[in-house]
Amino acid sequence: MERRNTVSKTYGSSNNAARIDTSKLSLYPLPGDMLADLQDAFTFYDKEDTGYITIAHFRNILHNFGFHNMSKKEIDDELKRADSQFLQKQSVDIDTVKLVIGYRWNKGGKEEEAKESFHLFDKRDRGYINVNEVKTVLVNYLDFPVNDNDIQEFMLQCDPNSSGQVGFKDYAKLYLS
Repeated sequence: MERRNTVSKTYGSSNNAARIDTSKLSLYPLPGDMLADLQDAFTFYDKEDTGYITIAHFRNILHNFGFHNMSKKEIDDELKRADSQFLQKQSVDIDTVKLVIGYRWNKGGKEEEAKESFHLFDKRDRGYINVNEVKTVLVNYLDFPVNDNDIQEFMLQCDPNSSGQVGFKDYAKLYLS
């Protein structure tokens, strides 16, 4: 009972909180590491442990989970798909966050992320990458040392016919696995 009172004081009545049908969550599964990251982000903003975060904080989470290339209108349209009354809400719970991110991830977000990642390697937009580009990017972006064996292993996983060039399709297959 005390938790409900805290929620009401902090975010207004429960009518102003976005809640979803949790059975929808299974329709749009997320990888375990992404779920853990979402939970961490939600917990970061839910400092009072009410189970809700503000819409402004929710938008920050969306930005960090693949919505950064979208306009405000596109984001609002996406949010309305989760709940037609969403934009009138003042707060959201973790299940709503999971549903919105899961919907986007499963409806093209993971492919978009793979393309963005591939573009880090393919700076000249040739449609393929080679061992030198892989090495340069991994050395510059990873926090741990990368050796030639690591690079060769990566190339073997992405380049099944050993051509020395990795196209987006083969890269995406590994990236999304």
